[in-house]
Amino acid sequence: MPSRAGTGARALPPFRVAAGLGDPDRERMMLSALGGSGDIVIAERCLSADQLVASVQRGSIDAILVASDLHRLSEERINDLIRSGLPLVLLVPDPEDERWHDLPGAVLPSNADAATVQTALVAIIRGERAALSRRRDELAAPDIVPSVTPDTLEESLSVIALASGYGSPGRTTVAVSLAAALGAVAPTILVDADLSGPAVAACLDADPTRNISMVVHADPETARDWDRAVAQETQPLHPRSPHGVVLCGVPKPEMRSAISVRFFERLIAELRQRYRYVILDVGADLIGTEMRVHRAALTQAQQVLLVTSGDLVGLWRARTALSLFETQLAVSQERVALVINRHDHRHHHGRSEIEWALGLPAAAVVAYDHRSVERATAAQHPVVFERGRASRALIDLAERIHGGRILLQQEVAAKRRRWKLPGFPGASRFRHPKFEEGVGDGDYVTPVF
Repeated sequence: MPSRAGTGARALPPFRVAAGLGDPDRERMMLSALGGSGDIVIAERCLSADQLVASVQRGSIDAILVASDLHRLSEERINDLIRSGLPLVLLVPDPEDERWHDLPGAVLPSNADAATVQTALVAIIRGERAALSRRRDELAAPDIVPSVTPDTLEESLSVIALASGYGSPGRTTVAVSLAAALGAVAPTILVDADLSGPAVAACLDADPTRNISMVVHADPETARDWDRAVAQETQPLHPRSPHGVVLCGVPKPEMRSAISVRFFERLIAELRQRYRYVILDVGADLIGTEMRVHRAALTQAQQVLLVTSGDLVGLWRARTALSLFETQLAVSQERVALVINRHDHRHHHGRSEIEWALGLPAAAVVAYDHRSVERATAAQHPVVFERGRASRALIDLAERIHGGRILLQQEVAAKRRRWKLPGFPGASRFRHPKFEEGVGDGDYVTPVF
């Protein structure tokens, strides 16, 4: 690759590129290689299409590098980038798709390597579009072997379903906490796909009128329609999870029939283009025509986490669910892992015994932590925001999914009046209109129901 130099004695400065690559693994690999070349400098690293458009409008860059799975990259946003007149390199799953034939820029495969992308960037900036089009086949990189399992889709792990047997093993609690932890570092959406008993809205004090059935009612068709419908019906998951949003479940049983399998599969496909992680909280009922969405969620997921309690009844129900996975859904065991929730080592079987009995590896063992869970339930926020053994196990699970460390933002608490309780040195209580005056534990008090 010739370096960027002028015809005179003085070399020109490197090209300034704004990059929005969506996938963290792709970004680490690509940007480190591109930044090391003498021709290109990464001037902006964008996590969403809105941020990328804002960077372009500031006028401080020479070219744009963007992947089609960048968060909120819609047809309208692509048109905004085109109207800027800057050289554009777009990474897409299928460069031969007719949608990209008239794109005024370079279109490369999503799995193109850094050398290929660098060549394309320099060529498109220098106005060599025709030559680049003739060499597209030469620039295509070999396929990248998936890093998760052969059953995953072409990108890295993104769609994760939380399932369980009957009973209350804490599936929604785990799903909410996992989404909150991942939402602290990457665009994440939690979808309440439990048609038989949705509970995410109650766990997070979310508005149940903004829900999945309203997306159906909007009847989105184009990418712009989907952007509008998703934006209107999603809600922030929690202030300490800045990239996390939630899509609540059906508020009434009679609305179940409106959620068709076809719509749900399209919904997952659209959400994958807008979010790094899609977390599905799937109901335990897998039998019946109204529960076809539950079955579709499990078959669409790249990874299924089967949440079970550590007691004998919970393990029995987990085994029944596994039998349904194999006999009716054709969900291979390679895509299923256990989350042993509320595990009490004093009374329950050990991890290795449970793995042997169910024939599955355990992705996480969440210790029985009654106090932390009750605090989170009373405050209506994820368990990961409470200190305790359960929180540590769930954050560890999220870190292994994300492939990097997750640091949750510290909560900014409002100043509250406190005073000493007579007879209890060092004790304190806080005033809050929702709570009755009583002895608190840490930073909370016992609510009155």
